[in-house]
Amino acid sequence: MTGGEKIGDSFHFVVIIVTVVSVLSLALPYLARGGVFPATWTVHQTRLARQVANAPYALAVVVYVVLDIFKVGDVYGVGTAFALGLAGAVLAAQPRETEMGPENLDLAAPKTWRAVTLGLAGLAAVTMLISLVMFLVNAGDYNGAMFVVSGIVAWLFLVGFVGWAVYGVLVERSPSWRLLLVGLGISLVVIFLFGSGDSSSFLQVQSVHALFFVAPPTILSFQAGLGAIFLPAIAAAVSSPAFRRTLRTEEPSTTWVRVAVHALDYLAIVAVSASVLSALWIGIPGRDQVDVGLGGLITSIILGLVVAGGAVYARLTLASRPANGRNLALGAAGLAFVIGIVLLVIAPKLSNGFSEHKLVAEGHLLLAFALPAIVAFALTVPKEIRTYFAENRPAPRAAGQAAYQWSQPQGGQPQHGQYGAQQQGQYGAPQGQYGAPAQGQYGAPQQQGQYGAPAQGQYGAPQQGQYGAPTGAYGTPTDQGSPEGGYGSAPVAQQPAADQQWQAPSASAAPDSEIDQDTHLAGYAPGVSAASVSEQHEAPQQPSSSEGSQPVAQSAPAPVAPAASHGYTAEQALDPSTTGLVLSQIVQEAPELRPQVAANPTTYPALLDWLGQLGEPAVDEALRNRQA
Repeated sequence: MTGGEKIGDSFHFVVIIVTVVSVLSLALPYLARGGVFPATWTVHQTRLARQVANAPYALAVVVYVVLDIFKVGDVYGVGTAFALGLAGAVLAAQPRETEMGPENLDLAAPKTWRAVTLGLAGLAAVTMLISLVMFLVNAGDYNGAMFVVSGIVAWLFLVGFVGWAVYGVLVERSPSWRLLLVGLGISLVVIFLFGSGDSSSFLQVQSVHALFFVAPPTILSFQAGLGAIFLPAIAAAVSSPAFRRTLRTEEPSTTWVRVAVHALDYLAIVAVSASVLSALWIGIPGRDQVDVGLGGLITSIILGLVVAGGAVYARLTLASRPANGRNLALGAAGLAFVIGIVLLVIAPKLSNGFSEHKLVAEGHLLLAFALPAIVAFALTVPKEIRTYFAENRPAPRAAGQAAYQWSQPQGGQPQHGQYGAQQQGQYGAPQGQYGAPAQGQYGAPQQQGQYGAPAQGQYGAPQQGQYGAPTGAYGTPTDQGSPEGGYGSAPVAQQPAADQQWQAPSASAAPDSEIDQDTHLAGYAPGVSAASVSEQHEAPQQPSSSEGSQPVAQSAPAPVAPAASHGYTAEQALDPSTTGLVLSQIVQEAPELRPQVAANPTTYPALLDWLGQLGEPAVDEALRNRQA
């Protein structure tokens, strides 16, 4: 912008008059309650009078936009004070909740405020498009092609920032986009107030004749033409109770989770803008005047990509598994807060020999404060979201206990009853040795009983006394002492190879070998005693492999119909070949299938413990049946 007065901030006497009328319209409901109006005065007339009183302010904004487009006189531009005033006028004009009638009777108000929102969005879209056209017409006046490219890219980022939320509200009719848009509007009001000082580098005026006034930005900036300044007014319009009736309905907890998801999307946009615009700045002529030089720009590129990557990963996890993704989303918000402050500190400075101008834009505050605050608020403050996360705790992971749980180092001195002790019938003993080339043992070459074959001592098969078998005690591990996990290792679910299938145990297994193995487990498996093992061997034997190829869980809950929303079925939840990772996803995304997972003989102990803490009757019954 060249020299001259900012039209929007001048408070011409016309603006003063329409502002006073708008403020006085707030007193209409109180005057009606005080009996000032005649008895025939209705709430419809109060709503109409309030809209008429605030319409002049909107008309004044349109007039000044036209003056800016045609560059009347030596002054042009629309200032932030005008934008804040327009948002206030929209709030004053909208009907209150108590003034709204039943939804099936009061149909005019929702249509009116949807039209108001469309009008404001159209004004922003038209002015932003005109800004780009004006910039391209005058592109030859800029020093170098990189100035033009940087201006266009900055304009595209700003269009995406404004247009995405508006599209979600008006086209998708999404309640979550509405709440995010309201949050963005409040954030911009605060930023505009912070940037009202003469020495501030924040937005103070927008014009269709300039995509930037001093230099191209290094992050998302609202100075990329005229139009984005109307976003607070659009947010004020969608906050109306009347507009809320035009949206689709959904569960409050779902709405708040999606608010956080959308805020993470916006975090990624702002972070990517920091990386891309900083990269373009490297090729701008005269970069030697930038105070932080090349190192600061490269740092901004790297940090922007880090924030964007964290936001995208947290967004995908939160959208698919909210309970598991909540902490990731909060962590991504914290990361953006820290890195946003760093980017704010290392923002470049331009010097013309008389003064320095720090290139701090609205994107810095959005990245460091506004968007992380929206994510944290959406996932922690609303009562509905706190109740949801209290009832839906994160499911334990299917593997990874070795990273935080102590296990016996390999090669340690074997003791009596430990893995590796040379005792008959135990792992590591000459008879039935685990891993030795003997019949029915895991790893025996070219002999019956290899892994995946239905033979004696099969690795992974539910034998008597084994965890998950019909006669096994609850808490006995399915994975019987793999070489990688020593004494004390928590049993974890394993991912079988594509060509290996779970097979039922053979009825020809040697009784003495089975008793020895169960006695060994009684000494070291959590929750299993020797007495329980002896009781297990007094129970009837399992059916032989000729009677069925797969074990049948005792008293398993009846299968339910497949759930189309998540794609999991009861048969899959009961199938012993279903991996532990899939089982952990089923209990999280398909709560109605938790009893089937509890009855699955291959469900790993950590997941069973988690299911036992839920207090669901059907799940508890399935867990009791495992121990019967």
